[in-house]
Amino acid sequence: MKLERLILGTAGIGGVWGPVDPAASVETVLAALEHGIGAIDTAPAYAHAETYVGEALRQWEGPVPAVSSKAGRLQGFTAYDGRYDYSRGAMLQSVGESLEKLKLPVLDVLFLHDPSQVPRQDFGHVVDVLREIKEMGLAKAIGLGGNPPEWAWPWLRDGAFDVLMEYNRLNACSTVAMETSLPESLSAGVRYYAASPLNMGALGGQFSAFTGNPPGWLPEADIEAARRLHALAQTECMELRAMAHRFLLSLQFSFNIVIGPSNPQQLEATLGDFAAGPLPQYLFEKILHYSKDTLPR
Repeated sequence: MKLERLILGTAGIGGVWGPVDPAASVETVLAALEHGIGAIDTAPAYAHAETYVGEALRQWEGPVPAVSSKAGRLQGFTAYDGRYDYSRGAMLQSVGESLEKLKLPVLDVLFLHDPSQVPRQDFGHVVDVLREIKEMGLAKAIGLGGNPPEWAWPWLRDGAFDVLMEYNRLNACSTVAMETSLPESLSAGVRYYAASPLNMGALGGQFSAFTGNPPGWLPEADIEAARRLHALAQTECMELRAMAHRFLLSLQFSFNIVIGPSNPQQLEATLGDFAAGPLPQYLFEKILHYSKDTLPR
């Protein structure tokens, strides 16, 4: 496949899902760049991810990749540390600190992190701050990083944002975005990033843990879909992870895929999955049927 569709997500290498080796995290970024991945997504909320990306970029001697980060959600050290500050001062400070850690003069994309956490009455002001940051030359583009509430869509339709990144809405567990946000984004000229292709690990390394003791934040429909997909993968003599990754290549839409390896070994496995190309049509259609059985959200 063309690697320009892939974006290296950095929550895993930052350490929010568990302890990481800093050297291995830097190595993962460098390996992704060496393979030809030309875009990286990070955030202050991803523990030490920005620092590791910055160190990798310091060592990297090739073309500078496109780098996106986020503002609004403060630095946290686990995926469950949700602290927010959407004030103008906090967001300007966040962008400045991100650029310093990343050793960059400008971000290619600045995302508003977790837009659903912004009080509805404050959203217009927050959009104005993002526009100001873009006009200051600190970000080339602005976007929504996280599944937006329905009331935020007028801003997307009216061209306030350049990019929309959603998670768990376009993968083998759920394709709700196919009939909603994906075509609507593309029709509005907004680029679409599909994050969490493995549904927060339910279709990968966390399958046993999540199906054995489902976390409260993961919908039951996703758990059931993961179980069915796992059985299907076994029938097809295929790794569940590989089947889920290749499923995304079978979708006939133009979008980017944000992958989330936590170390170089996971990166190599992920790239191997995508290198195998789209799934056979019969298998793609079976998975599509399963994913459409999940509850809309």
